[in-house]
Amino acid sequence: MISRRISCKPQNDNYRRLADYIADAKHKGEKTLMSWCAGCWAGEDYELAIQEVLDTQDLNQRTRKEKTYHLIVSFRPEDESVLTEKDFKEIEQEFSKALGFEEHQRHCGVHKNTNNIHMHIAYNMIHPEKLTRYEPYRDFYKRDRLHRELEQKFALKFDNGRKKDQEPKRSNDRAATYEAHSGQQSFDSYVKERKDFILKALDKAQNWQEFHKSLAQIGIEVRLRGNGCSIKDRHSQMGIKASRLDRDFTKSKLEAKLGMYRKPMAFEVQEKERYVSRPLHKHRGELYAEYRAAISGRKKAYEELRTEQDGRRSQTNSYWDGKIKRLRNDRKLRPKDRSQLIALASGRKIEAIESLKREMSEKRAELRTQTPFSRWNDFLKWKAENGDEIALKVLRSKKEPIQSNPSPAFDFPASKVSELKLKQSQFRTDSSLAWKDKRRLLSISKMLQLQAEEAKRTEDPRKRNLDQMIWRVDSSGNVLYTLKNGSMVKDNGDKIFFSVNDPGAAQVAQRFARMMFGRSVKVSGNEIGRRARRVLRG
Repeated sequence: MISRRISCKPQNDNYRRLADYIADAKHKGEKTLMSWCAGCWAGEDYELAIQEVLDTQDLNQRTRKEKTYHLIVSFRPEDESVLTEKDFKEIEQEFSKALGFEEHQRHCGVHKNTNNIHMHIAYNMIHPEKLTRYEPYRDFYKRDRLHRELEQKFALKFDNGRKKDQEPKRSNDRAATYEAHSGQQSFDSYVKERKDFILKALDKAQNWQEFHKSLAQIGIEVRLRGNGCSIKDRHSQMGIKASRLDRDFTKSKLEAKLGMYRKPMAFEVQEKERYVSRPLHKHRGELYAEYRAAISGRKKAYEELRTEQDGRRSQTNSYWDGKIKRLRNDRKLRPKDRSQLIALASGRKIEAIESLKREMSEKRAELRTQTPFSRWNDFLKWKAENGDEIALKVLRSKKEPIQSNPSPAFDFPASKVSELKLKQSQFRTDSSLAWKDKRRLLSISKMLQLQAEEAKRTEDPRKRNLDQMIWRVDSSGNVLYTLKNGSMVKDNGDKIFFSVNDPGAAQVAQRFARMMFGRSVKVSGNEIGRRARRVLRG
């Protein structure tokens, strides 16, 4: 079990929007296993309780900070089989006690739309009676202790927590989120990997200009920001708070060593490296080159469209502005006719510009269809969903430290590649599958084969589990299958997981596992894996 607080700026704080998301109101609860509210006078009326929270928050006009505490509690796939509705509510109550929100209003929900079942909790930070804002201090310690207690109490899968007396890492949540979703290195991570170089440069520097020259070698610089300093990328607007890197990088300590801050002057320096959002995965090789080429091609196409749009808009403006000017200077027309003609010309000008916008918008939409990704992870998912087994392997590979000069060579072991191609060729000769299904991932093709077999075997559509099945590949390389009743089956390559309390999902998962792993499989809770082979000793 792990948990995380989702920070929010005060101007973006919207309790109703968050509560609706928790209940999945937009999609009629398709991804929500259950949702409830607590601590409200409205009782179990979820919608009325939202309005009650909003009214309570409106009564506190003093605070300028956010009024909502958003917590996500995530569980391992194996935990789903042991947790009940009563358990989820009890876990939420334990979190509210540990954080000090026991008397506060909250809305909760359990989502099943990802490979790990997780619980969202929205706490109203304004006390319903005192109307004061409460924020838990050093909540990460409180939550970490509670994780270990709840894992023992509910027999959950154990997760490594913070060691005793260990200081929290000075991590950047936004950078971590960017890396998790994009699969690419963040600027924060790039700077921290070069911490030793930066500290040595600071020790050697006698003044600010020497320090600036040293940092320019890796494409960064120090700038003043507010009452402190930031470390910025010299080639973009990205930057991080300097003190996140080390406590020696506060403004006062830097100025104590180098004197009053001075901006970098114009100087020439040979840049050894610079920040590039490289992938975090192993074995990227040729795929990364393809990704970079696709992104560069789309960027060039967008620039050409922008140039075309600006040119045609300028021509349109020039043409109609000239007409309007001539109409205004035409003294042969009566004032009334002149006004009507000018209004008509102005309307035609607006129509022409709007038509141009629509045309350019359609062309940009077509470009997005051709390259429906802007990040490395999205590219890998797109390739995997279109049948690229290597892309799926890359998604499932573990992360490695980014090298300064990554090799573009394709670094999958030759034996693995040949084995993968052999499996694909054998599968594509299977006469039981349609030709279009053979071009998909092996996992998806097998599931489609299972779907076809079920359709032949079961005449009544109401008894079929795989009708209207949809699938997708997530950022971790898991293939997620959603059945028509909302239940899920997950293939992570080594094991198959399925939604608990749904016999249909369990039946599908077991048949699917036999197709993927062979007849000898082992079922443990909602987890299915290969059964270990016995070694015969003579």
